[in-house]
Amino acid sequence: MSEIIQNPEKTFVELLTESVSGVFYPSESDEKIKVIDWQADNPAPFDTILFRRYIGVTPAVRVEVLQWEKFFDSILVEKDWWSDFEKERAAKFLIIKDLITMNLENLEYIRAGNHVEFEAYLIGQDIEGKWKGLKTLIIES
Repeated sequence: MSEIIQNPEKTFVELLTESVSGVFYPSESDEKIKVIDWQADNPAPFDTILFRRYIGVTPAVRVEVLQWEKFFDSILVEKDWWSDFEKERAAKFLIIKDLITMNLENLEYIRAGNHVEFEAYLIGQDIEGKWKGLKTLIIES
């Protein structure tokens, strides 16, 4: 896979950081999205034991692996009640999704936390095999 970057003067991480600036992940508590730039080159999949080590959680913390598309499901599937705000947010998330899918492979959506509050990670490998992606907090009541 070749790394596809819209602007050859900026790295993928720089473009991703710009794309999430001022964008909040919608849940019970809208949260900022942070860019992850792990220099790990572990083979895919990024197993839960290694993941726990990277984020510093104990075996007592619940970790689940979901299909990566689920990270975007609630944000991109338009609802009848959406206002212009939700539609504009969805357009921003579509850009983020496209940027990720064009530049990363072996995408994984991993969540760590209890039944209400999760740290959510959408990660994948870049052209060099390094893990990069997004992190946010999701609260579901």
